[in-house]
Amino acid sequence: MKKIIYSLIIATFIFGNSCETSIHDMPVDYYDIDDVMSDSIYVIGLVNDMYAALPDGYNRLDGNSMIASTTDEAVASGNYTEAEFMATGAWSASSPRDDAWSSSYAAIRKTNIFLNDLHPQVPEGLFVSDRTIELLLGQTYFLRAFFYFELVKRYGGVPIITEVLEIGEGAGMERDSYEDCIQFIVDECDNAAAILPDIWQSNATNFGRATKGAALALKSRTLLYAASPLFNDPLNSESTVEHGAYDAGKWQDAAQAAYDVINLNTYQLFNDYEGFFTTLSGNDEIIFSKMTSRNNDVERLNGPTGFTDGMGGSCPSLDLVDAYKMSDGSLFDWDNPVHAENPFQDREPRFYASVLYNGASWMGSTIETFQGGKDLGNVNSTKTGFYLKKFMSEDAQWFGGSSGATYHCFPHIRYAEILLNFAEAMNEAYGPETEESFGMSALSAVNEVRNRVQLPPLPTGLTQEEMRAIIQEERRIELAFEEHRHLDLRRWKLAGTVLGQPVNGLKITAINDSTFTYEPKVAQSRVFRPEMNLYPLPQSEINRNSSLQQNAGW
Repeated sequence: MKKIIYSLIIATFIFGNSCETSIHDMPVDYYDIDDVMSDSIYVIGLVNDMYAALPDGYNRLDGNSMIASTTDEAVASGNYTEAEFMATGAWSASSPRDDAWSSSYAAIRKTNIFLNDLHPQVPEGLFVSDRTIELLLGQTYFLRAFFYFELVKRYGGVPIITEVLEIGEGAGMERDSYEDCIQFIVDECDNAAAILPDIWQSNATNFGRATKGAALALKSRTLLYAASPLFNDPLNSESTVEHGAYDAGKWQDAAQAAYDVINLNTYQLFNDYEGFFTTLSGNDEIIFSKMTSRNNDVERLNGPTGFTDGMGGSCPSLDLVDAYKMSDGSLFDWDNPVHAENPFQDREPRFYASVLYNGASWMGSTIETFQGGKDLGNVNSTKTGFYLKKFMSEDAQWFGGSSGATYHCFPHIRYAEILLNFAEAMNEAYGPETEESFGMSALSAVNEVRNRVQLPPLPTGLTQEEMRAIIQEERRIELAFEEHRHLDLRRWKLAGTVLGQPVNGLKITAINDSTFTYEPKVAQSRVFRPEMNLYPLPQSEINRNSSLQQNAGW
């Protein structure tokens, strides 16, 4: 039997009410299939190891900034960062940014090993029950779909590889069409959903595993992208590697897929927006998260520089800050003298949960981002006048000899996104208030998200265009820093308008201890070219395989 070469880490998901893993290292790197199938622990270990390849949204660009810092959400505090290069147009096929090609295909290879070489040959009696191996199969289908979506959302159509390739066997392989890739991902999600449970029994030992809801939610996101203007343009009648063939019915498919998740009645919005991001036990809004151990890395890497070893990280922009509503749901307006005098007063709860602003209290200190303040002036200090608060816990102190930690399991998919997916697809397919057979409309889905943060319901009688703008703003605020904005703007075909504009910050000058003046300023100039709607295939991959078609403009 042929040798399958891979590094195997047995990761038994023992979390309690946390996302902390118990890792058992195996000192062997080369396994024969017969050796792996000699023990069920080894087979389970291969599937568990696939989860380790899931991307981590926290500071994953260069280890110091989030992808949000390439958008109008934020500006990376440091200089010459990966985020700055991407945001200012300094990337190419030879110098790709946010590149997921090799890592995704490496993860896909592991799924193919299981599906082709392990699962079909598992000897009878290896597992206590047939259901165990079936659950491993369902998880692998889901993870293969997830890793393919990581590719397709960046590059468009990619080669669909379902076999275990040996060195050199991929040469001459062409990209599959965008629509074929979407259908493959959808089919994988359906395969997974047919097998996986709604919830895992003994959640203490299985927290973080894929579920039926996760598979259906990934399908929802995939079909929403496929229905969006970048990939579903009336001017495009044929499917290519860069887009699908236009079909207005794709919005109906996306609405149905989102409703299938809602209709499970498994998920609901967590009652506390701020607490959601560090609460795992009893949190029914989580659909799928990246599992990590307790740490304070997110706090330290994004902490204000007035704190010892605070690294600044990804700092919210004034553009994002201004987008947060007032507590009564009205728009913030610098031309309103009451707003301008106290710009951080009486804002909606998501603002206070997400942004550290001048005068905010955090970890026993008052944030000072005014000129001469303690959180300004360092080489890594904020360029915008704000620091990140979202995801961060005051219990995770990293300085002063008092170390704390919390859970930072990045929410890849959560229920609020599904509600907004449903709202967007319903609005495009049927308009703001039509319920069809679902018993809910775009309007009611958005109101459910707003109700969690005590914002008043939206008025009736909105046009489709008005509702579209509202949904886009709700996604911007609700899902800020969760790796949606950079791709939402692209799929809406708004990136050229938004991501090419300078990103703004706020110059704050102290008059006395309690009075300040505020002056908007350009925090960073930005560059966006039309070809950046899709990422370039890495030139190194094209050099190895000249059959790969590069995306237009790169």
